[in-house]
Amino acid sequence: MNLKLLTAFTAAMIGFAGTASAQEVTLKLGHVLSPTHQFHKGMELAAEKLAESTNGKVKLEVFPSSQLGTERDMHVSIRTGGVDMLLASPGGASVHLPELAVLDAPYLFKNDAHWQAVVYGDIGADWESKITEATGAHIMGWFPRGTRHVITKGIALNTIDDIRNVKIRVADIPPYPQVFQAFGATPTPVAFSEMYSALQAGVVDGADVPLDTILAQKLHEVSDHVNLIAWSFAAPGPILLSDDAYNRLSEEDRAHLREALRAGTEYIAKAFSDSEDSVTDALKEKGMTFVTPTDLDAWRAAAADAVPELAELWGGDAELYTRISDVAK
Repeated sequence: MNLKLLTAFTAAMIGFAGTASAQEVTLKLGHVLSPTHQFHKGMELAAEKLAESTNGKVKLEVFPSSQLGTERDMHVSIRTGGVDMLLASPGGASVHLPELAVLDAPYLFKNDAHWQAVVYGDIGADWESKITEATGAHIMGWFPRGTRHVITKGIALNTIDDIRNVKIRVADIPPYPQVFQAFGATPTPVAFSEMYSALQAGVVDGADVPLDTILAQKLHEVSDHVNLIAWSFAAPGPILLSDDAYNRLSEEDRAHLREALRAGTEYIAKAFSDSEDSVTDALKEKGMTFVTPTDLDAWRAAAADAVPELAELWGGDAELYTRISDVAK
């Protein structure tokens, strides 16, 4: 009799486990950009790929425009499970692992192959284990964030001297304020969602942004110059998953999620590359004047001089910048 009961109990537990593993999981991913941005479109593609590969068992819902909170808010929530996933900037993610701030360092990456070799290689693998050990968050992928320039209102940055004391909107996370301080500007932290109004009201004279963001956020309505300093290329950000959400996924579904996110980020990288000329033309049509400073070497020199100080943001290892730069050689 006892043997029959044990057999029945074992069978019931196996059935329960099978049912649990087949349960649907919905992941909510937040980001700060608009629904028309490459980030959003890339993540929507990832959601489609994930649904296909898991036969609809795992769903990814993408929330744009800071609907799940500012990036700073989401970094707090990712630790508590209040947010399942987010597209993080390196500076933002440095609250979990300081070393990630190096990815925002000026003039670090040369091309797409360079940043991909870093984050999908030994350096990236080391970061993935460290961040999980430190906070429980998981890096499930990486996404490129475009080439960053400076827009201004009524000011042309023909040389680095022209940015001196100019109020430039930056994200309130490292290393943005430090980089623009090194250039001689007056870095002014303003939330992404308030950038348009800050430019409109004259709270700031300009902003640090990629080309596509100017168009997506209609910043051409409140600025008139695009200054092509290209101080940051790609600056890949981690795609973070909370530990709670990670534990709701089977090992197989985690692999499917990584594959889907990789497809989405490849879309983003291609979209940035393909759209650069068309975005430039569109912004020119809307009245934006494009300026290429005549002394780009001076901008690079100012950035290089700042690296030892910036290294304090990623733990004091200034040689990490060099090691990442050398991956491309």
